[in-house]
Amino acid sequence: MSDTSTIHVPVEPAIRKQFTDKAKQLGFDSAQAYLRVLIKATVDGRRIDLDIDEWGEPSDAAAARLNQAAEEAKSGTNLIGPFETVDDFMKVLEA
Repeated sequence: MSDTSTIHVPVEPAIRKQFTDKAKQLGFDSAQAYLRVLIKATVDGRRIDLDIDEWGEPSDAAAARLNQAAEEAKSGTNLIGPFETVDDFMKVLEA
């Protein structure tokens, strides 16, 4: 970003901390990075819903499969691998 300008937004320290914490929770490395994304989306006419889980809740059957997989991983059962090469991995995937 060689050609940039700066926007100064005075906010209370507690608000700044909460905003920075939220930005990090969403995966941004700083509040400034979060603001850049929001500003660019606004200018482009896009809406960003970072807090909405579009996937919803898993069905009972899906939750049971996920829980079973987690238990198997913890106990070390039904695991495949590790693989020494990508070719070894691909052979298992294509089998």
